Amino acid sequence: MTPQADIALREPTLIVPINAAKELFWRQGYDETSIEDVVCATGLNRYALYNAFGGKLELFLAVLESYFSERKNLFLTALSDPQGGPMAAIREVSEYCITEMTDRGAGCLMCDVAAEVGRYDKAVSKRVLSYLEEIRNADEMALMQAKERGELNPSITPKEGAALLIANMLGVGAMARNGAGKDELLTLFNTCLRLLRRESGAHNQRSMRRNQKATTVKQVSN
Repeated sequence: MTPQADIALREPTLIVPINAAKELFWRQGYDETSIEDVVCATGLNRYALYNAFGGKLELFLAVLESYFSERKNLFLTALSDPQGGPMAAIREVSEYCITEMTDRGAGCLMCDVAAEVGRYDKAVSKRVLSYLEEIRNADEMALMQAKERGELNPSITPKEGAALLIANMLGVGAMARNGAGKDELLTLFNTCLRLLRRESGAHNQRSMRRNQKATTVKQVSN
């Protein structure tokens, strides 16, 4: 992020223009958004826009940092101290994001628009990868708690599960951008969650078979 964008994020009077620009970029994408679009959406004239941010790209970087901050707070708050358990927290956060995307009729700002800019701007690409790593770490932390509680599928490590959740999030974002409905996206996410969750019924059946085998062995030995 540029020094100008960093200063803009800490300026209270620029919060409203940044949020307006975020909605604009989210809806239209970066390339399809012109400076005139930004001027109309934010209420800032060209002079004020360039003076506050430095340009369209710098404004987008400020938008991206604001979005990242919101998302990290959402993920880290929910996943670090889950009230209903880690798997329930993962579901809650993911369903919130899916609802948000489908209500807007757009994909994920980070998955779609930031990736669009990241194709030709290394700073944006690097920041997106850094954000994904932070979210992956939060998911892994939650899945480690799930493992300790016996909720995680024993054939999947927390690190593998976190990578699967990130891949699922990226796929859901791309599908939402292309018009997929909420029910379809929730089905995709729930399939992912079933892969991660320990099936209590199957676990109990395995335990019963082990107990029956142990009993049989004991009877034979006697």
